[in-house]
Amino acid sequence: MRFNEINQPENEPIDQEQPEKAPVPAQQPDKPNYASKKDGDLVKSFLEKIPGVRKVESSNPYQTKLLPHIRVWGLSPAALKQSMSSFGASNTTPDSKQLTSSTSFPTYSFEKEGKIYSVVIGMKGVKSDDESFAGISGKELTPAGLEMSGQILNKEQLIKATKQSVERLIKPRDPLLSGALSALVDSAASGGKSPLPEEYSNHIQNLIGEISKDFGEILAPLMIMDENDKVEFPSGANPLIDVKLPKMNLSVKALTGSGTSFKAISNLMDKYEESITDDDSKKRYSILKSFHPSAGGNNKDKIIRACASAGIPEYNAAVEIFGNFKKWDDLENLMKQFPWKEGSKEEYAEFLKTSLGVFTAASPNTFVGLPADGKFYLKMQGAKERKEKAAGYPSFRVNPLKAAADIITYSLGAGLLNYIRKGPDSEVYKKMMTDIVNKADAVLGHITINRDGTLNLKTRPFSEVEFEFQYHAPSHIPGNNLPGFIAIN
Repeated sequence: MRFNEINQPENEPIDQEQPEKAPVPAQQPDKPNYASKKDGDLVKSFLEKIPGVRKVESSNPYQTKLLPHIRVWGLSPAALKQSMSSFGASNTTPDSKQLTSSTSFPTYSFEKEGKIYSVVIGMKGVKSDDESFAGISGKELTPAGLEMSGQILNKEQLIKATKQSVERLIKPRDPLLSGALSALVDSAASGGKSPLPEEYSNHIQNLIGEISKDFGEILAPLMIMDENDKVEFPSGANPLIDVKLPKMNLSVKALTGSGTSFKAISNLMDKYEESITDDDSKKRYSILKSFHPSAGGNNKDKIIRACASAGIPEYNAAVEIFGNFKKWDDLENLMKQFPWKEGSKEEYAEFLKTSLGVFTAASPNTFVGLPADGKFYLKMQGAKERKEKAAGYPSFRVNPLKAAADIITYSLGAGLLNYIRKGPDSEVYKKMMTDIVNKADAVLGHITINRDGTLNLKTRPFSEVEFEFQYHAPSHIPGNNLPGFIAIN
């Protein structure tokens, strides 16, 4: 839960006199001349100087992203178009290859001197009907994102430091958001009962979820603190505790939704392991221990190792179909014996048919880990073609062997989730997870920002909360998240 600080780039004014160029159709020669990574680096250097920009990355193709692209945080669509116009580029319409640059955020296309650039705005809450609205980037409203990690502050100092950071980092691109955040700080400091001015509350409606989650790490302690209390925002490796107060260690993350990885509680896992005395508990715990940081291997290796240890149906079926494997590299190598190397739709369908025994290993009527487009390519009755995203066939088209191994690994992870949460030992595992996490010396805090801007804070000691196993990831990136735990009440 701790995040690296985001450096504020050097400011340079945008040329406000140059009008935005109207979108024109991108010239499409027989083979489009897409900008290279080196070309993207020049755009990166240019955009980093724009006021309000938080971060810019220039990337080569990777995973299902077919082209080099630039990703920028801190610009609205209108500001991006104006900035690229100042760079000398015209706004064009992105083609299908450019749209692979992101499935979560909008991709924009620009052309300069015959080269076509792909730029993604990595901001949440962007409004399709208001190109002047920039939204917010993930984690930028946490204490780390606002460059406040490691500080120890009393209530008055916290109010002042937060407002100064918001003024410096948010106001240049979005004065209304900056004003709303400062007003939320004042409201939290006085108990959270003060509604926001309507102009502010309307402005942040698309962002309330992100503000609650990230800015909540600042608002929550303000609602708890006395005037003489001091708050500390831990820096470094303290993934479970967001805020240290005299009265409590506070975890503002809801621990619901996507959950929290086992890495956050490795010390609690160690204590629990020391307390185990019977062989049955040791055997069950060994599956969870596969995800301990000391277990070695990457996330995909850990998923496979845990599934092998548990002997789940999906793993046994995969071994029967593809051969024996104990880690992801072994599984990818096993895929080389099969004739899907070109990445065609026909090969993808053949891979799915070959793997059907894995997806249905636990139940013939349940397809565990089957990509969303799988039923269409398997020509199942009533299945319709889906709009392409990143998972499923698009990932297979880019790298068939890797995609095949990833999809099978995801199916194993989903099967393990079902085994632990729905299998015959589900209540035993739930109690085990609860016993592990309950030992945390922390209080779970959840802050709600209501539609009118008033605030509600609920807190509960970890010792009063139940937890269970959690795993979620895209099927084409099964190691994107390490399995972990989630609060269930």
